[in-house]
Amino acid sequence: MSEITTSSPGELVLRGVGVSPGVVIGEVVVFAQEGAAVPERVIGEQDVPLEIARFEEALIKTRHQISGIQRKVAEALGEKHASIFDAHLLVVDDRYFVEEVIRELREQHRNVEAVLRKVADRYIEMLSRVDDDYLRERVADVRDVTRRISTNLAGERMNRMDQLERPCIAVARDFSPSDTASINRNIVHALVTDLGSATSHTAIMARALEVPAVVGLRDISAQISSGETVLVDGSKGLVIVRPTSERLLAYAQKAEEHKLILCELETLKDKPSETKDGYYVPIAANIELPAEISGISKHGAKGIGLFRTEFLFLNEDGIPDEDEQTRVYSEAADQCAPDNVVIRTLDLGGDKFSSSVKTAHEMNPFLGFRAIRFCLANPAFFKVQLRAILRAAAGRNISMMYPMVCCLSEVIQANGILEECRQELKKAGIPCAEKLPVGVMIEIPSAALTADLIAPHVDFFSIGTNDLIQYTLAVDRVNENVSHLYMPTHISILKLIRRTVMAGHAHRIPVAVCGQMAAAPELVPLLIGLGVDELSISPPSVPMIKDVIRNLHYSECRTLAKEALQAGDCDDVIAKCRALLQKTSPEILELIS
Repeated sequence: MSEITTSSPGELVLRGVGVSPGVVIGEVVVFAQEGAAVPERVIGEQDVPLEIARFEEALIKTRHQISGIQRKVAEALGEKHASIFDAHLLVVDDRYFVEEVIRELREQHRNVEAVLRKVADRYIEMLSRVDDDYLRERVADVRDVTRRISTNLAGERMNRMDQLERPCIAVARDFSPSDTASINRNIVHALVTDLGSATSHTAIMARALEVPAVVGLRDISAQISSGETVLVDGSKGLVIVRPTSERLLAYAQKAEEHKLILCELETLKDKPSETKDGYYVPIAANIELPAEISGISKHGAKGIGLFRTEFLFLNEDGIPDEDEQTRVYSEAADQCAPDNVVIRTLDLGGDKFSSSVKTAHEMNPFLGFRAIRFCLANPAFFKVQLRAILRAAAGRNISMMYPMVCCLSEVIQANGILEECRQELKKAGIPCAEKLPVGVMIEIPSAALTADLIAPHVDFFSIGTNDLIQYTLAVDRVNENVSHLYMPTHISILKLIRRTVMAGHAHRIPVAVCGQMAAAPELVPLLIGLGVDELSISPPSVPMIKDVIRNLHYSECRTLAKEALQAGDCDDVIAKCRALLQKTSPEILELIS
């Protein structure tokens, strides 16, 4: 949950959820949002002249805009029609109206947007009650003019990422997958949103693109205007509006210390991710876009443990055909060779929708017609991707896994379609993988509870902890109102992970974790102790997690997991996890605290 504090005059400190590390200072661009709230905040006495100046500047701009519209109407339709806008100009030039706004601003010490709305609402109410048709019709004029003044007060607002032309910090109520997929990192230096959580799409993309981000700030898009300066601390989840010089100096010093720690971590790139007593835990990479592949070896990951394929379907150029998909998967595998690439079949739905793949609107999309459910219901569509993966896997180190599986029958049905594709390709003489390792994402409680039944039909499990937590605890992970109930260390989650591990190992198949838990330094010892064989995380997190593993003893992890499974309180578990991290990797705790 976000909280708001004020410190030095003019400075505003907002706390959200830090989802992608890094500190950035820059100018804000606020993205337009349908039905956005009017910003409202308390201002200091010293801010009054600035607010009055903003108001007068917005009035001048509004007057120019209305005059320009009037002139164009006059040219096109004649003076008579253009005279309609005389009433609008009267509102802008109404000194009583303007002075009332300024007087209330001085008395109430509220920002000008909030005061303007209050005064305009009062005018509208008075005019609506007057027994005179002409005056009542002026209600629309007041509404239109005040809306235009408010827009001008808000400054420049963008609609799409590709409209940005200069470096900035992008702020919005939320960003769609297509927004984030088109981010230019040279332009967008940080992301800030009202909505979201550590596992929302914006968070995943920000980490993948190594763009600092803070989400879950409730209404920051309404509290600030384009052009204002903010400091974003993606590690601590802070956004500081109009930072003081003292704040900037303190951050500069802190940033230097963190830079030294991060430089030290980068030296682990080529060292094995094994504990002090030799227990090896492979770390692979989660990839959202092919452009991230170059960062895999740079950060020291081994292959791709989760290659999301939705990006192929989120642009507006249509559905990629079999040849195009084959090329993308083949190039990814070639770039990672000899390490493995795990391709996840399409996971549209939830918070990811394609402009090319039409699906009906649903009340609860995360529980609805998404991922493997959509693919099994559309086998012709599904087969294009399966054939492409089979072709790319010929002679390459590729595996594949199904998302959102809830029962054994879905696995059997999907494997059946996969075999059909293999036979079709062979019959047509097209090279394809004779043996393709197939896995299942365990991210629904029913899948975890029946992992022993599913295991004989697959080659590996990969636990998607983000959804597993969401579905087990019935917590919408992008809803900030219930984010405090999203508890990775809840005993039910630990038992489901342990149960999946035991089922996998009983059938001699490995169990990975590719959710956000694997990238949380304090939770990594717990996952290792629970028996997880492999971790898959965003590439920038690899050095930090590798450092954690290399400072552990496997026996410490087993003891921690045993105690956690016996504990009843998730806060108690997280305290134990942090205590172990403090003992083994205090520098990492300093980075994330």
